[in-house]
Amino acid sequence: MMKTINKLIAFILFFSILSCTEDNITTAGNGILDYNITQVEVTSNYSVGAKYARFVRNNRVVEEPSIGIYNGTLGDPVVYEEHIRQAQTAGIDFFIFEMRSTHNMAQHNQDINFINGLLSAPNATDINFAISYNFSNMGINNNNNIERKGLVTKFIDDFKLMIPYFQESNYMKVDGKNLVYIFNAHLLFSDDNAALYQQMRAALNSEGFELFLIGEQIEWTPTLRFDFRFVNGVDAVTHKTYALINVNQYDRSITFDKFTDIAFRYHKETWLKYNIEYIPTISPSINFKLDNPNSPTYVIEKDITWFRDFCNIARGASGASKIVILDSFNNWNFGTQIESADTYGDQYLQVLREEFKVN
Repeated sequence: MMKTINKLIAFILFFSILSCTEDNITTAGNGILDYNITQVEVTSNYSVGAKYARFVRNNRVVEEPSIGIYNGTLGDPVVYEEHIRQAQTAGIDFFIFEMRSTHNMAQHNQDINFINGLLSAPNATDINFAISYNFSNMGINNNNNIERKGLVTKFIDDFKLMIPYFQESNYMKVDGKNLVYIFNAHLLFSDDNAALYQQMRAALNSEGFELFLIGEQIEWTPTLRFDFRFVNGVDAVTHKTYALINVNQYDRSITFDKFTDIAFRYHKETWLKYNIEYIPTISPSINFKLDNPNSPTYVIEKDITWFRDFCNIARGASGASKIVILDSFNNWNFGTQIESADTYGDQYLQVLREEFKVN
């Protein structure tokens, strides 16, 4: 009983910290935020995965890539060849490519053509890659979940379609298991998520392939809100980038490092109790107003000190696999890109390497 009460108190405390507004702000020197964040030294290499965007460049984006403006929808092997060189400069270990469900074949084929185009670059095998599975076109929800819509077989077959990629020598593996990132995994509405995942894993195991699944949930959400979506289903959990902050959450902006450090460490400790690893996601900056001028979110401009602090927090929260996710390598429309630019050169590529590699 006491253990349950302690859990409840910890949850309430965590949620209350993340729910403060400008009218109810807690600053350093007052309570739980009155501490110094531990500096975590880089004593061994971390495994850095970077989300690789497929996009139509927004005309509100002013900065330009150092290699020049390119068509982000093509999967151009010439562009990717240079991106791999930049990734090697940055110490990025693998790129993450989106693959949407075959429930919408047109979308699925667009993604496959994009991925295959990239993988035809002459130096493609110089970096690993992984798939981010996106099931959102299934249109499932709490009242019409995956079982009720009869899409369980579709879900399993989508994973089977990844097998040719798993067979590539540079597909990303964790302890010999193929890494698959599941986009918005907290929205995988099912009668029994654990059973669904186990059924899918069994189908892949029968083909000779084991999976290391990373489930994604929305930013700034507490661990136990979606535990039933992940427990006995995924190997690891991450959040969308915490750099995404609503303008109503003023103190998350001005005390970002403390709030994020507390939250990440809480997630790491809590998920371990379920035998699930926590994987932190970081960004060098963010500007959703480039995509939507009316976006109710803060703009975080590129700042090397801010980014280094975020990297340090991520090091402290990383789990046994020492994986960190970068959002993103090249999402210019959201301002999260780390790709070399005409304005800041390759500074952020260099910083990323310094923050996660021994040399």
